[in-house]
Amino acid sequence: MEGDIRTPVGVIVAAESPLGRAAEAANDLNRHLPTPADPGSCPTCAGRFWPCAYFDDAAARLLTARLRLGDLVPLDLHPRLWPPPAPPDSPQWPAGSSPS
Repeated sequence: MEGDIRTPVGVIVAAESPLGRAAEAANDLNRHLPTPADPGSCPTCAGRFWPCAYFDDAAARLLTARLRLGDLVPLDLHPRLWPPPAPPDSPQWPAGSSPS
């Protein structure tokens, strides 16, 4: 059974705090996190790859609330959401600029 679910934890925050105001989005985001055993598919949206549209919507709501997704998404999923930036000397970056 290990790897079938991500272990949840309850956290109490003030309702008027940024996370408290975005609690529904945080719950939605976590509801659509993939299992450790199958990081490529959403366990809630049958047959959908991860990140699914519902995860993306919840992530957008959290970003609108000025919360950092990296603090709410498990570390093992970060590479799937945020690939490492290309080096500044790669063709992706215009001459004289650097990633911000």
